[in-house]
Amino acid sequence: MMTPTHFGILLVLSATALEGFGQVLLKKAALVRSGKGSWRGLGLMFFALEALVYTWSLRYLDVSTAFPLSSLSFAAVAFLSRGLLRETVDRTRWVGVLLILAGASLVALRA
Repeated sequence: MMTPTHFGILLVLSATALEGFGQVLLKKAALVRSGKGSWRGLGLMFFALEALVYTWSLRYLDVSTAFPLSSLSFAAVAFLSRGLLRETVDRTRWVGVLLILAGASLVALRA
């Protein structure tokens, strides 16, 4: 059974995914020659949804829990930019992503 805290964590994870996609969409807007407005609009829409979902998560989590978990957006952007944009993510950044994942895991376990 999902507790309110687990639901809040799920919401924060959803918000971080939305933020990651928003970042990638804005990068796409910067790269394309035509259709910039569409990509930019879509990216901004993802950021608006992210803000709504994150705010909703605060009904279930302390901000001192939700905010550190939102650092997972850095990891989401690394994975999405690598997978969707074919950007290079060097070893140092992957180590940083692993540290973020470890830190967020510790926060989630204590929630």
